[in-house]
Amino acid sequence: MTIWLPNLKDAGGPVYRQIAQAIRTAVDDGTLKPGERLPTHRDLAYHLGVTVGTITRSYREAERIGLVAGEVGRGTYVLDNIQAQLDMAATTPLPPSFTNNIGPMRHGTPEVEVENTGPINFRMNCPLPPQNDHLRNTLLEIAQTMPLDDMVTYKSEYGMAHQRKALAAAAGRLGLDDNPERVVPTAGVQHGMTVSLLATIRPGDLVLCEEMTYPNLRSLANLLQFRLRGVAMDDDGIIPDVLENLCRTHSPRAIYLMPTLHNPLCSTMSQQRRIDIAEILRKYDLTLIEDGIYHFLDPNAPPPLSCFAPERSIYLDGVSKSIGGGLRVGYIHAPGELIGKLASAIRATCWMVSTINLELVSRMIMDGSLQQFEAWHREEAAKRLAIILGTLKGYDIRSHPTNYHIWLDLPDHIDPGELVMNAANSGVLLTAAQQFAVGPVPRGLRLCFGAEKSVERLRRGVQTIDRLLKSSDFGNSVVM
Repeated sequence: MTIWLPNLKDAGGPVYRQIAQAIRTAVDDGTLKPGERLPTHRDLAYHLGVTVGTITRSYREAERIGLVAGEVGRGTYVLDNIQAQLDMAATTPLPPSFTNNIGPMRHGTPEVEVENTGPINFRMNCPLPPQNDHLRNTLLEIAQTMPLDDMVTYKSEYGMAHQRKALAAAAGRLGLDDNPERVVPTAGVQHGMTVSLLATIRPGDLVLCEEMTYPNLRSLANLLQFRLRGVAMDDDGIIPDVLENLCRTHSPRAIYLMPTLHNPLCSTMSQQRRIDIAEILRKYDLTLIEDGIYHFLDPNAPPPLSCFAPERSIYLDGVSKSIGGGLRVGYIHAPGELIGKLASAIRATCWMVSTINLELVSRMIMDGSLQQFEAWHREEAAKRLAIILGTLKGYDIRSHPTNYHIWLDLPDHIDPGELVMNAANSGVLLTAAQQFAVGPVPRGLRLCFGAEKSVERLRRGVQTIDRLLKSSDFGNSVVM
């Protein structure tokens, strides 16, 4: 462990920011080198005469700006320049040329196809919507049949009765209770995550998750000031014995899990593992927040984990992967006694979900078209996966036949950070393991292949990745 101590003599502002800035200065001038371990929270607090909480906050700030990374059980380490760039790049908005999957509008003519000449987007999990007229026709039907006041005036955070009934029907198809009183609409699953955490935890509480998890959870931990700890995983998801030990020794308040088509590792938890986890949730009074956004892509998956402990489970789902992320519509399915708290959090964060968007999704649930969209996506994902696997031969890849992303375990001689940077310089955007890790960082990356309209661009992008993987020269971060 390094004996580095920050110099705060002439610094101003909150102490935690002074410490984070001192870390930045030490990294920039080489005093702190990549891989060096920072002092423990307790040691640094003692030397500076501040609280341990202040050091925790300063290290979180340094992690947020890409200077360091914390590993459960090992400490906080300085990142190298490439890793820091990756952390910052992951929060950079994507260019408009490929954030709009539907296509640009030009002079009132919808969906005009224009060639996308920007980077090939393997970073974001944003599948294209089916290319048919059903969305437009349903919107026209809403315009003709729904009273204008219902479309544009304030409504309850609970949504309209028939809309809750539709959302409950969608939950019921998964095996959850289809009582509308157990459902509230959200502005997408990310909003559902925020609402669920606001309703169930307080600053300082410990929240558990898989040791590889959705990056937005790490952002929420910083924003809402709760502690986050990863649970060790095997090929079947989190390990029950590890979870029980953490519950017994650390008293967590909640756990966020993605049991079906885990992002980024593609695994689907077996039914027996779900039963085992549910027993631990009950034993230690632990609240489950289950993210089911990819469940529809695995029709053979067991019922949601929430089905095995419904009295303490909050289930999140939405249509960003099946219809389109721009709709920002999802739902929370939860125990009746939590619905009021969840609704209050919805009102506090966005007041209500857009009535028009919610009406569109509700009608697509009830007329069966959402299920048709889901089936189309499974077929489309399978076609695209064939292109990916047909090019990336001989590598250690985790995938699912109808999923839109893969996990690529990298050979020892390839540095994940340099590969991602080289790919970016070659016009292909990827996401390395660093973005998902809550604990030890594995050697791998996620590759998403649903966002590109052009199959030719998809093929060209994966050929670029294959070329880089086969290259023996990873010493130069610039690839010509």
